[in-house]
Amino acid sequence: MTYTNSSAVSTETKVTLGILAVTALIIIGGLMMFKSNGSSSGTDQYSKYIQTGLNFSKDKVAPAGNPRIVGTGKGTAPRTASSTPIEIIEFMDYECPACATNGEVITQQLLATYGDRLTITRRIYPVHGEGSIEVARMVLAAQSVSKEAYEKLHTQVYTTQSTWAPLGKTERTGFFKKLTADLGLNYDMLVAEGKKPTYAGQIDADKAAAAELGIRATPSFMIGGHTRITGGLPVDAFAQYIDKN
Repeated sequence: MTYTNSSAVSTETKVTLGILAVTALIIIGGLMMFKSNGSSSGTDQYSKYIQTGLNFSKDKVAPAGNPRIVGTGKGTAPRTASSTPIEIIEFMDYECPACATNGEVITQQLLATYGDRLTITRRIYPVHGEGSIEVARMVLAAQSVSKEAYEKLHTQVYTTQSTWAPLGKTERTGFFKKLTADLGLNYDMLVAEGKKPTYAGQIDADKAAAAELGIRATPSFMIGGHTRITGGLPVDAFAQYIDKN
């Protein structure tokens, strides 16, 4: 009897220990899953908008003739002796609301963060059609006056986008005549200048490059020739890819 009872107790103990072991594994597995989800980096949630490991030449990504904006000062990002120049390319459309509200904000934040290490090349990808192309030609033509004139017009066109974008062609023309006059520029001269092959050719080249680089929306950014970012993501999402530049 003593032997039989001892055997029975041993079996019950094994079953109990087995149940406890399975329960422990379930709890540990749940904790690990929770920890994994909770510790995912902020960049992971944007991964579907980012493609890296690309290999495009600088001439293809950032041709010499396009407008270039260079940061000033040291910026706020840490600098080391090995800090290298940074090249970011923005594909933009003056009639694109996200470019005005997100893309332009991002470029200014990047310039403030990386200072004179950063050069941003602007390229036109007119997804909104012919009206957008006409505005782009007008803005680009301001470069023939001065870099300052171009920058002021670029900024004001984005700042006032919600006002002029819904207008018809006649009303839009009147709006831009006043806007350019307020900046000390001549609208008719800019329109005539913008029709020259220099600007039309640049926009055509930008559109072709967008297709080759896999650009599908505005704003979109290329970091060097290796990373494409689609959409107005937070500046933090750029950081780890800029370090690869």
